[in-house]
This record gives sequence, C-alpha cells and structure tokens, in this order.
Amino acid sequence: MKIVINNGLVIDPKNNINDYLNLEITDGKISKISKEKLVGDCEIDAKNLCVTPGFIDVHMHEDIMKDRKIQIDIFERMLKMGVTTAVGGNCGIGPNNIGEYLKEYEKNPLINFKMLLPHKVLRDYIGAEDRYASLSSNEIEKMYRYGEKLIKENNLLGISFGIEYIPGINREELINLAKLGENKIIAVHLRKDGDGIIESCEEFFEIAKYVNSHFQISHIGSMAGYGQMRKFLNYIQEKIDSGLDIGCDCYPYTAFSTHIGSAVFDDGYIESHGGDYSKLEVLDGKYKGQRCTIAIFNDLRKNSPDTLVAGHLMVDEDIKIAFQNKNVVVASDGLLSESGNGHPRAVGTFPKFLRKYVLDDKIMSLSEGVAKVTSQPADLYGLEAGTLSIGASGDITIFSLDELKDNATFEKLISPSGIKYVLVNGKIVLKDGEIIY
Repeated sequence: MKIVINNGLVIDPKNNINDYLNLEITDGKISKISKEKLVGDCEIDAKNLCVTPGFIDVHMHEDIMKDRKIQIDIFERMLKMGVTTAVGGNCGIGPNNIGEYLKEYEKNPLINFKMLLPHKVLRDYIGAEDRYASLSSNEIEKMYRYGEKLIKENNLLGISFGIEYIPGINREELINLAKLGENKIIAVHLRKDGDGIIESCEEFFEIAKYVNSHFQISHIGSMAGYGQMRKFLNYIQEKIDSGLDIGCDCYPYTAFSTHIGSAVFDDGYIESHGGDYSKLEVLDGKYKGQRCTIAIFNDLRKNSPDTLVAGHLMVDEDIKIAFQNKNVVVASDGLLSESGNGHPRAVGTFPKFLRKYVLDDKIMSLSEGVAKVTSQPADLYGLEAGTLSIGASGDITIFSLDELKDNATFEKLISPSGIKYVLVNGKIVLKDGEIIY
C-alpha cells in the first residue's frame, strides 16, 4: 500500500524542513520526500494544510481496565488532537496488571503506546496501603525485585514517582527504587508545588548521586506556575549545566486537575494557595460544574474521594515562560474519569498550544512549536518517532493552521477543530476529526 501526501507545508524540525513538499508512505514507512507531485494507491491533497510528524504526548494517564477490557476514551481523545505516540504510567499511578493491560491494548491499538512503571504499583504489590507510611528495607527490596521483573517483561521506559500522592516515600525508598530507571527514564510528580518547588527538586535530584538516567519533571505548570516559574527554570538550567540530563513538560492551561481525595489536598493546601475554595471546580459526580465551598470540599473528600476537580490557580505568564524555555516540551497530563469527564487538557492540549501560544501569541515560530510536540519529546524519551526522515514510521499529523482550535471546556469535552488527517504507522486512522477503525 502506497499513500502519498501532496501540496502540503511540510514541517520536520528534526531535519530542518519547512517547505512545500510531497511525501510518500510505503508499507507503513516514509519512502520519499519530493518537490515533484507523487502518485500512489491513495492520495491526500494537503493544499493549505500543515504536514508534520505525529504529535507525541510523554505524559498522559491511560484508561482503566473494566471487565478485562480497556475503556478507550483517552486514546480516542489523543488521536483526535493529533497524537500518534503517548506514554502512560505517569505520576506513579497506573494499572497494577501492566502485562495484561498492554496485551489487551495491542488487540486494537489506536496509537503507539508506551509505559513507565508506576511506583504505586510496587507499593500495592506488597500491600502497602497507607500512603503516609514509610517502608522497611525488606519491603523496599521486595518492591525492587518485582519492579525489575515488570520492566523487563513489559519493555517499560523507566519508572515514575508521584511523591506528593504518597507522602510516605522517604529517601531510602526513593533512591533504591529509582535504580530501576538506570539508563532509562525517571519521571516525577514532585513532593510540593509553589514555594516548596526548589526544596522538592533538591530531594528528587539526590537520586543523581546514585543513578544515571534522564530525569523528567512532570507538568511544571502545576508545580511552579504560581509565580515561581522563572526561578524554577533557572534552577533547572543550573542542574543541567552541572551535568544532569533533565527535561520538563507542561500543559497549556492555567488550571490543574486531580482527585479530590488525593494527598494534594491535605490540610493547609487551600490556605497556602490563597484560601479560596471557589478556585476548585468539580468536574465529575453530583456537584459537576459547581465551584467548591468548604461544605462541598469536605463532603467529596470524605464520601467521593475519586471525584476529579480542577484548581484554577496558575498564572498564564508562568505558562508562557515555561513554553519559551528550551528544556520544556508539551504534554497533556490527560486524565478522564470512568464517566469520561475531566480537564480539557485531555482533549485539546496540542491544538491549544499551537493555536494560543504559537499562532496567536507568537511566543515562538511555528517550527519551534512543532518541535515541542514532535522531535523534542522523542529525543527526551529515546523514541523512534517525531521525524519525517526516509525510513521513519509513517506517523503523521495533517492540520489546518486557520481552523486549528481547542473547543473543549471544563463543562464539556468537545473535540478540537482543524485536525484533518492522522496516520499511525502509515495507516490513515483519522479523517476530518473522525476515527477510521
């Protein structure tokens, strides 16, 4: 099968391509790039459209498995916003049955999907249910051995920690389990955000004394987006200059989202972030669409801890500062509830970033913006993606610069506009916003 894409503006930052060219994809691989019009079994006319490598999301949260079947809401949402490769198992949370999960996913893969080893899976394995408890050396050793097995059997990219979610993680547990990420990826949701960000980084980077790895700081907008971003990124650059391999990711919104029963909202959080409960918007359940009061907050914490809420607390200027930094890539942190509700980042991150920050605010060139969603995340994670090189996998996103728009709101997760075609492994899987199964 030979697919050709003619007349498009081809942007491939990896190869410094930004020109009107034509592409040929044969048997799933890119086989030709030419100024000449190409002929194939199937032709896509990309006139007035932008042709780029498929978008890469290195931080999303995979769907749950129910009745031994994976709910595919989040993967469909990824595809509809142009994502062809995604990495799950972030923030230390994910499916306990990783092998079964990946095997089930491969029966009908919508996109290329990779995983990190979520740290909480290891705690669950030994029955460590108390998130505030510190563990013994013997327990940590059992977790390490199990983690070794999971990484090897499932070809995982590394390990992720959600330190804020499991405050009981101490130095011994963090350092010893981080060794599972030796020469791989170690991603982290840090212990504290806001004014505690540098102290939390210092705790995490102590790992570097014992482990050689790529260190990924997750969703920095929700960690340092309260006025600390410039100081935080200067600190990260100092660490990079000292020899550490560090990357950061960020989503293009000024509200975070998590479960209301998580340790994020333990005593003092609201007070330390302005003391206004109405900054929290309920995204799911009986109070969906309402802003929190003390009564609603306490009711959900006690009786519906899995309810997703959004915290409208971050500063837009900090998000801009983050995206302008060379060490920061775009990632969604997309997370949906069982009923399919959640933050619009799960639906519109990549169109929102390109529309608002690149095309409208013009904080960087289009080529630089495309790099942040393709080649740069691929390089950070060592993925064979993010390029239109000859022989590369035919993962391609084709979109309209004029029509590109994030339509999702916190009330309704409407799919974005402007994503015209998506090819995964050389197969057309989305056309005009509709998935082709």
